[in-house]
Amino acid sequence: MNEKEMKGKVLLIDDDPDFRESTGKILQFRGYDVITAGDAHEARITLKKEKPDLIILDIMLPDIDGFTFCSEIKDSTDFFQIPILILTSVNKNTVEKKYAEKIALHHKADEFAEKPIEPKELIARVYGLITRSRIFANDSSDKKKILFIDNDHDFMRSVRKVLENKEYEIQTTDSGKTGMMMVKTLSPQIVIIDPVLSDIDGFTVCRELKSNKKTFNIPILMVSAFNSQLEEPDFAITIAKNHKVDEFIPKPIKAEALLEKIRQYV
Repeated sequence: MNEKEMKGKVLLIDDDPDFRESTGKILQFRGYDVITAGDAHEARITLKKEKPDLIILDIMLPDIDGFTFCSEIKDSTDFFQIPILILTSVNKNTVEKKYAEKIALHHKADEFAEKPIEPKELIARVYGLITRSRIFANDSSDKKKILFIDNDHDFMRSVRKVLENKEYEIQTTDSGKTGMMMVKTLSPQIVIIDPVLSDIDGFTVCRELKSNKKTFNIPILMVSAFNSQLEEPDFAITIAKNHKVDEFIPKPIKAEALLEKIRQYV
């Protein structure tokens, strides 16, 4: 394996040729193999030919918006494991920045950053995303793998900050369908799921995983505010048990308390 293969291959998708050239040079100087695309159509063709370790994606594309394309990639059985960094220009207004980041995470981006970006920050983000992805996919890693399937991106971010400083590697998705693919491909030690997801409900995901011979023994913790929204809160727990959930945990729950629950299972 040569140095560029060790560093990783980056697919840079942006309609600005000057940005593709300048950013590509920064990454290549640091040892990364860079391939580029100017729109989603070209990127789809490239993805079929290449297997990038990371995608850097702008939201302003000529044929489809980057948010939608991000979801398309993450919902694909072939490419959902590839981490995506959305890198785009946003209004300097703080509220609009936070809104853009929330939209990016809602569309399953792994990270969000705004242009212009300092080379040091760019390299740090690229290195972190590729390294994290490789560790999670490597069965020889000493860290335990946790898969979060949840529509609450703020909750997943807060928990990730705590757990990744411990003995865990985290992968996340808000899609039940993608989550089931990730379980079968990545074999996490535990799944943490909310019943309210972006597509199918979490109860269905639990039933499917527990009915599969290859995944039935993976512990599933259901963490949700669903029970507090019902006139009979215990009803949510009953539904969860009927769908073979190992434990139902009501939100809100602090990350440290969730960590203690996780340690009871893995």
